[in-house]
Amino acid sequence: MEASNNNQNSNELKFDILKIDNFIKKDKIYKDGETQFQFCSEYNPEDQGEQDPKIDFPKYIAKIKSSNFEYLGILSKNLKKENYGYNHFDNGDEYFGQWNKDKKEGYGIYFFKEDKEDTIKQVYIGEFKNNVKSGEGIYFKVTKFNTEKKEGKLMPPLDFTLVIGNFLDDNFIKGIIFSMGEGKRKIYKGKMNKDGEEDDDKAEIYEDDNKIFYGKVKKDDMLEGRIIIMNDNKKETGYYFIRKGNNNIDEVIDFAYEKGMENDDKYIRKLNELNNIFDVERIQDLFIDVMKIREKSIGQDNFEYVKNLNYDIDIKQELKDQYGKYLYC
Repeated sequence: MEASNNNQNSNELKFDILKIDNFIKKDKIYKDGETQFQFCSEYNPEDQGEQDPKIDFPKYIAKIKSSNFEYLGILSKNLKKENYGYNHFDNGDEYFGQWNKDKKEGYGIYFFKEDKEDTIKQVYIGEFKNNVKSGEGIYFKVTKFNTEKKEGKLMPPLDFTLVIGNFLDDNFIKGIIFSMGEGKRKIYKGKMNKDGEEDDDKAEIYEDDNKIFYGKVKKDDMLEGRIIIMNDNKKETGYYFIRKGNNNIDEVIDFAYEKGMENDDKYIRKLNELNNIFDVERIQDLFIDVMKIREKSIGQDNFEYVKNLNYDIDIKQELKDQYGKYLYC
């Protein structure tokens, strides 16, 4: 359901460390073929204490230009990307976040290259492990913006997908998917299968303001559960259904109108809560804030910004404050 990063390891380089170290002492710039290092300063965090010579501690703040990538951030004494930094890949993608031995590891923001013919904006904010999305995270995909203005401000995007929850090995595995398209919105809460399809025995689906489903979903199809139909924010009717089988989802058996109705009020309250949390304008504001972080990271060779940014506080905590208990499922 989201773009994958096929540029995982093309940014790894190997150099003669002793040779480079001698250049650093004489000059702040070192070139090796098509690759150029511009060293800003040595980086010696106070909390490292006495350094073990066998451990590759963070040491430099530098900018690297090569045929495969451009990097601005912290390097270890063996010139591996370490701690924090900004990387522009040769495929047009960008990453701004934590590193460990040249790999994306920890918390960061990944900006996918803009595709004007298909996707306007894509961005992932969250945790990485061994170079791929793994852990808690948020993924945006905006496919159509509203160009109208109201009081001088752009209106919220028309078509977009917001994914919030848990990722594993670059795939979204469980959480909430909020989608808006052609004026219709849908909220799905549950697990996903390896093919990126909704697949959960205890799924929840909220469509616009007038339809609620909770029950079994298999490969994006509702197989068994209760449906509540709303009218003017009040329950109009509700019924439980079971389909005959996975091979013919259009055939339905067993309409039980009273089955499960004791939980209807709970899910109606949940619908109202989700409508408040996933407000379209609020989501737009969050998206704009993320774009501002991107501009700060690439606007200038701002070494101090890279060095001092606290990701857990400045980004992750802000997201948790906005979305509360529904941020990670």
